[in-house]
Amino acid sequence: MITEKMISNAPYAASTFTIIAGFTVKDWGVIIGVILTLITVIVNWVYKHRQDKRETAIFNHKMKNSTTNKVNSI
Repeated sequence: MITEKMISNAPYAASTFTIIAGFTVKDWGVIIGVILTLITVIVNWVYKHRQDKRETAIFNHKMKNSTTNKVNSI
């Protein structure tokens, strides 16, 4: 049974398929390259952010310990 919703979505599906089928191998290479580049940028940003947080925590810990040691030695 074909419903009204299926009939109304058919042109969108057909146009999407037509666009995808019209891409050449070179086009797919560019699209995949752009997607992988974006993924790489996001992953690098996440790991740099984590590294910065760790380094800040280590720095704060060292600063806290160095001021504590100076107070104790006086």
